[in-house]
Amino acid sequence: MKFYIVFTFFLLSNTIMGQNFHTEFEYDNKINKSITIQNSYPKGGQRFTTTNGKEYVYVTFWTCITNKASFDSELEINFSTNLFTIPSEPNINFKLFLPNEEMTLEKEKLPNYGLDIISFLDENISKPSKLKTVIEPNSSYLFYSVVISDKGVNGTIRAGFELQKDELIYKLNNYEINCGKIAIKN
Repeated sequence: MKFYIVFTFFLLSNTIMGQNFHTEFEYDNKINKSITIQNSYPKGGQRFTTTNGKEYVYVTFWTCITNKASFDSELEINFSTNLFTIPSEPNINFKLFLPNEEMTLEKEKLPNYGLDIISFLDENISKPSKLKTVIEPNSSYLFYSVVISDKGVNGTIRAGFELQKDELIYKLNNYEINCGKIAIKN
């Protein structure tokens, strides 16, 4: 069975400061005041082998969250250490990571967006991933997310963050994972 792109919202030719991205969501309501989220296309698809011989396939993404409001917003994301499956690929186990290294747009053209993914996975394969930061008014925060799986998928992986009310979700080929929040910081 072929696995095709299932995101319902595409911005194929848009750019952020001259850079390509896959999806953009703008929020301007009582809960999510003046927040924009941009998610990249994947890079990677390479294999990684742990020190105990377990083999995985990985892809790297970046996300840019912009706070256009006149107050601080607090970003908090937690990814579990547990493997999970998605309905479209029930025989493949996935796991998510948030590297601590901040993404910059200068790295956009580099392999894996400039992330030393092998070193990161060597050190963090069994650890939970967490991110907590404050995004100041009229500024952006760029960060990485990494998806690993125990087998390659027959198709393309698409992933990215979205807001549903005050909950931050991560969509992996349209499968939703509740993972955090963006809150107004008074």
